Amino acid sequence: MNADNRSPGADARDVFRARISKVIGVSPDRVTLFAKGRVALFAMLRALDLRPGDEVIVPAFTCVAVPNAILYAGARPVYVDIDPRTYTIDPAAANAAITPRTRVILAQNTFGLSADIEALQAIGGPHGIKVIDDCTHGLGGRYGGRPNGFSAELSFFSTQWSKPISTGLGGFAIARDPATAALLRRLEEGAEEPTSARVAMLRALVFASEHAGRGGLFRAGRAAYRAMSRLGVVPGSSDRDELGGTDMPDGFFARLSPWQAQVGADRIARLAHDIGLRRATAGRYTAFLVGHDRTRAAEPTGSTHSFLRYPLRVKDRRAFVAAAERAGIDLGDWFVSPLYPITKGLDRWGFRAGTAPIAEAVCSEIVNLPTDPSLSERDVDRVLGFLGSRIEWIR
Repeated sequence: MNADNRSPGADARDVFRARISKVIGVSPDRVTLFAKGRVALFAMLRALDLRPGDEVIVPAFTCVAVPNAILYAGARPVYVDIDPRTYTIDPAAANAAITPRTRVILAQNTFGLSADIEALQAIGGPHGIKVIDDCTHGLGGRYGGRPNGFSAELSFFSTQWSKPISTGLGGFAIARDPATAALLRRLEEGAEEPTSARVAMLRALVFASEHAGRGGLFRAGRAAYRAMSRLGVVPGSSDRDELGGTDMPDGFFARLSPWQAQVGADRIARLAHDIGLRRATAGRYTAFLVGHDRTRAAEPTGSTHSFLRYPLRVKDRRAFVAAAERAGIDLGDWFVSPLYPITKGLDRWGFRAGTAPIAEAVCSEIVNLPTDPSLSERDVDRVLGFLGSRIEWIR
């Protein structure tokens, strides 16, 4: 695109593209920017020209946004079980699920840990199956000594509120193949431009989130935001229509705004520092759990876990979460359902109870310890004190 034909905000988006490319280790023209990570996934599935009846293998420990994007593209999600140590897709389960209609295996980073990309590529390659690296949790982590998102032919990331960097909402795709990257760029340029009203609302929400602290005000504000976003009052990571069915909502296929790109370009510069803080907090949790003979988060050789969340298995999740709330400890709830946050009627998205026993068991036990870079030493001390007071509840 020459300078005379640049769209408004092209420079801001190109700066963000350039900074992403340095982090991942690809050229800027391989990066495309979208309104959400799930929109980036949808764009990649369109670029692969999926047809009705084509199948995409996904872990049964994910967000409903993933099967929605697959269904919007006209394909069918096929759910498989997870590795009980890493909470990522089990390559053996993926292999067993392959049929003549399988086109894609989705290799989800979970809590910041990459799936075993090489094993999945070895499984899919002989069948012509693409492996897409779902890095929505994993920006800043590494697999095989390389940045998450580098090793697969296609990858996508989220810059939503709770992700390693936040632009309020947002996401991006990376395609290593030049032709696929060019097609994705055309799809990005043809996507809807966010309205000024939506951008203004996002700016206000980002400002509020940055000044709410981490205490009771933050938790109350987050709960209110989630409720309003699910009613469609404010822009949310999952809009009401996405949670209510499998039809693509109006305005879904949109691009990232220039203002969000500016925010992303600024924040990605702090990524390595923030990942260091997350890993330091995770190291304290791990040392505590090992010292009390409890299960620590796995970090396989060759992987660098970015610890967007620190997973913990407990014997009675409901009681544990209630006790944490009384103590003012902020626990996360990824993933209390195989298709978070949907807990009922999962068959609408093609999931059948009992088909992924490990994932379903994990969903009944999992909580996430906070690793946010804003946590102070005292904050982490409080979490560890709470864990010590409930040590018999931890697996």
